[in-house]
Parts: sequence; C-alpha cells; structure tokens
Amino acid sequence: MPDKENSNSAWGGEFKPRTSFPESSPPKKSPLKWFFGVPVGVIILAGLVLFVIFLRGSGSPSVSIEFSGLNEILVGNPFSLDVTFSNDSENILKSAQLSLFLPDGVYAVGEPKDQRVVEEVIGDLGPGSLNKETFSLIVTEGAKSIKKMNAKLRYTVAPNEKIFYEKQVQTELNIGEPTLALEIEAPQSVFSGENFEFKVKYKNNSKKEIKNLSLKLEYPPIFQFQEASIKPDRGNNAWDFGSILAGEEAEMLMRGSVVGQEGSFFNFRAIAESKFSGQSYEINNQTANVGVSVAPLSLSITLNGRTDHVAALGQNLKYVLTYRNNSDYSLSNVTIKGRLGGELFDFSKAKSNGAFNSLTNTFSWSVANEPKLSSLAPGEQGSVSIDVPLLTSFPIRRFSDKNFSLKAQGEIESPTVPPGTAATKTISITTMENKVAGLIDLDAKAYFRDAASGILNSGPYPPKVNTPTQYTIHWVIRNYSTDMNKIKISAFLKSGARWTGNVKSNLSSQPEYNSASNEVRWEIDKMVAGQGIINEPAEAVFQVEVTPAVNQVGQSIEFLGESVLQATDSFVNLPFEDRDQKLTTELPDDPTAGSSDKRVQP
Repeated sequence: MPDKENSNSAWGGEFKPRTSFPESSPPKKSPLKWFFGVPVGVIILAGLVLFVIFLRGSGSPSVSIEFSGLNEILVGNPFSLDVTFSNDSENILKSAQLSLFLPDGVYAVGEPKDQRVVEEVIGDLGPGSLNKETFSLIVTEGAKSIKKMNAKLRYTVAPNEKIFYEKQVQTELNIGEPTLALEIEAPQSVFSGENFEFKVKYKNNSKKEIKNLSLKLEYPPIFQFQEASIKPDRGNNAWDFGSILAGEEAEMLMRGSVVGQEGSFFNFRAIAESKFSGQSYEINNQTANVGVSVAPLSLSITLNGRTDHVAALGQNLKYVLTYRNNSDYSLSNVTIKGRLGGELFDFSKAKSNGAFNSLTNTFSWSVANEPKLSSLAPGEQGSVSIDVPLLTSFPIRRFSDKNFSLKAQGEIESPTVPPGTAATKTISITTMENKVAGLIDLDAKAYFRDAASGILNSGPYPPKVNTPTQYTIHWVIRNYSTDMNKIKISAFLKSGARWTGNVKSNLSSQPEYNSASNEVRWEIDKMVAGQGIINEPAEAVFQVEVTPAVNQVGQSIEFLGESVLQATDSFVNLPFEDRDQKLTTELPDDPTAGSSDKRVQP
C-alpha cells in the first residue's frame, strides 16, 4: 500500500480533508403557483375583473321609454304626445336618436303629410339621465278607433361606437269623436228635374275654439246648384267660416235639382278643414247618398230589342225610345230628344220621323211630327225610333283607336207638373252605352314562286301528274279595334299534299303539323288592337308538296282546306271566328302564276 506522500504526489497536490460544505439551494417554486414572480390567483382575479368590465361595456345598457299625454284624442284636434326615455345604465349612450312612427291618419303638425316617421337627434345621454321629447300631432280619420304607434331609441356605447343598439316600444292611441261634428241631411230620393233642399250641419265638440275653419261641398255632375242660405266665398261650393267657439253649432241650407236616370244614385260630400302651423288638415268629412225615383214621365231605350246588345261593324241598328206617363194626371206638349254619340254611326243613312240636327246628332219629336205627344193620359205609353247603320270600317289611325262604343241619351219633358211636385217642369233622362265587337282578319294565300319568303319551291308549274311540286302557304292576320286572346288558326292538308317541315313566322310561335290528323295549327296567345293595321301583321309561312295523281289530269287540285281562325274578343268577352278560302293549284294570289292553263298536265 503506498504511503501518503506518494499518494499526494500522484494527485498533483496535498490532500486536505473537507471540513465544510456549501449552503444548500432553496427548493424550486411550482410553475402552477407562480408566473414571473406573480401569483397565478392574482392573474385570474384580474382577468375576471377585465372580463366583467368588457361585458358591461359591450352589452346592451338598460334603457326605458314611456308615453304620456294619452287621454282621449279628438279627430281634427292637435294634441301633444310626450315620449320620456331614460338611461338606467352606468354607461354614456352616444349618438342617440329618437324616432316616432306615425300610423295611417296621424300627422306631425306643420310637417309634410307624406312624412310617416318623425325623428329627433338627442346626442349623448349620461348615466341615470332622464329626458323627454314632445311631439305635436293631429288625427284626421278613424273616429272611435284604436291606432297603434311605435317609438324607437337608437344609440351606441363607448368604446364600440360602431355598434348600434335599439329600444322600441308601442302604445295605443284612443281616438274619440271628431272635434267638429258634421252632418248632411238630404232626402233619400228625388224626381229627375225636381227642386229639392238639403242641409249641412256642424258643431264644435271640443272645449276650445276651432280656428281657420273652411267647408267645401262636392256636388255630383248632374246637380244644378240654385242657391245657399250662406253665400259661398268661392264658386258655389266653398265657405271660409274663420273661427267657431267651443260648443258652437250652425247649419246651412242648399237648394238645387238633378237631371238623372231613374234608379241611379248620386252623392253629396262635405269636407271640413282647419289650418295649423301653415298646413291645412281635413278634420271631418261626410257623404249623403240620394237616389233618382221613378219620374212621373219616364223614358227608356233599347237597341235591336235589348239594352246590352253588342254591335258589329256594318250592322243596321234600331233604337227604340219608349215613354210612359206614370202619374195620375195628363201631361201635355211632351217633347222627346234622342242623341247618339260615337265614331261609327253612318248618319248619312239614318232614318226617323223625328227632326234630325246633324251638328249635334240629335233627333227630336214633338207634337209637330208625333201628334200623340200633345197629351199623354195617366198610364199612357208609346215609342219613337231611329234606324241607323254602322260604318263598314274602323277609323283606326293610332294604337289608342280601340274599344269603340255607341252612346245614346234620351230626354223627355213636359211643362205640366203634377201637384205636390217641387219642379218647374216634368223631365226625365236615360242613357245607354253599347260596345262594338272587334274584328280580326285571316288571309290565306299560296305561292309557287316565293323567293321573298326565304323558302324556295321546286317542281313543275303548272303541276304535272306523278311529279311533286312545292308551294308556300301564307297565313296573314290583321287585328283591328280590340285586343284578341287565345287565337287559333287551323286547316287540313288534302290527299296528295305533304308537309315538308319548312316553316317560319314573325312571332314567337309558329304553325305545327299533326301527321295523324293532317291538321296544321298555329296558336297565338294575344294580338293587341291595331296590330297589322298600324304596324306589320302577324304572318306565318309553311311549305307543302303536292303530287297529282293520274285521275286529276285536267283539274285544279285542292291541297289545303278552309282556314279557320278562332279567338276571344277581350273587350266584349265573346268568341270570334273568321274563315278564308280553300287553297288550290290555281294560285290566285301568285302574280307569277300567269293566266294560262293551270290545271294538272299529263
């Protein structure tokens, strides 16, 4: 065993026993409990606080909206509507805007009547703030009804000012009576020509004065105004009353007459208006309906024995005016007038025993040309007549020349007035209007030489036995005075004729061939009035091939039967039909066919 010296020498130095040790290191901290020297619990708590703050900043704050001033509202009486809104949150509401949506018949006073939303810019609303906006409104219709109204508050919240929030509420407006009561008192019925009266009554139902009140009456065209108990301020139907006090009432008496057809009805309409903030508002309107009773002297008209006769171009017409004394008294010196109106009458051929005024197209009868009119006993009746034809063509110059009709007006009167009738004469009128059916024309043609159609025909002409020859057939349609719907044109190919398949038209549809029945059919949805008269007609072209048989030598061959057009006249709502000739190898419409023998050659 080596000694110590040798051992120290071997390690390169003196060996010294270890008498102390380094201080032990502190234990490592857990990464779950510390993060950069900060306790994790503190970090989590701070995150929760920030999250709550974020939620409060980004959520919808508490906002409330309420309506007030909603007592019963009178039609035509301006009222104030208060909208109260509050910010119940701890946030500042920014760019706030309040909108009030007006229901039908409710208007903002002084604003354009087509403005249906009233908007107010509020700006910023601080936390806990309470605000109120007042709107001046007026209701012009809907007495004794409930109207629903909406209000909406729109705003943003910092810091997310690009996101808008809305709070919307609805309330009901209880609409009461009109502030101005308005009434028309008129008889239920009157005789034609009889003088009669009606009243217009009005009353201020409110507790305050109505200012700038005006009244307008709308008369029917047959009313003849005579007088009013209060002189009109404008024309014969407008009054400016100015102001009327609370509870004040008044009435106005009107007098006049009507000349109308028995059994007809007419209306009087009263319109009351008031002006607020420079704008006029209708505050009430009322209508009265009056009928024309069977007059003591009546007149009726028929056309060709009917009241609903549909006339046709070139037709002979007979108007009969039948009169009758419906009273218990004799009526003397009766006169009758019959006036015809319309562009289609051929007055140059009119016949009647009445006197004719060609300036007004009026026929007149009196004792001079109808002795029975000198006196009509109670219950006595009779008639006079007019015979007149219609023109043979429509006067069409533009597309608006369509839907022609015939108008007739009859008038009968006598200076005799039955007792108890408030009139200066006994009079009655009657009118009648009849429609004239339209016309749609089909023209069927055949050609051998027809380069203009774009279809080339081949084969010999005149036709030759056992040798095919091709022909083009044209269907040309012209529509005149009415729109025609559901148009169908059809014809049948005859024996020896063959459909080649060459077909075209200037419409979206074109003829089709049914090989089972040999029928060619073309269907058109609609043709407007004047098509083919003002502009180009509807036209279709198709090709057939005809091969004559040996037993047809020396004959003209029929290769297409009669063409038939069927349609519905949309003006008179009646079916219409037109037909055109059969087509043969004679080709009367082809100018190149010549005048030589066109019969089948051997």
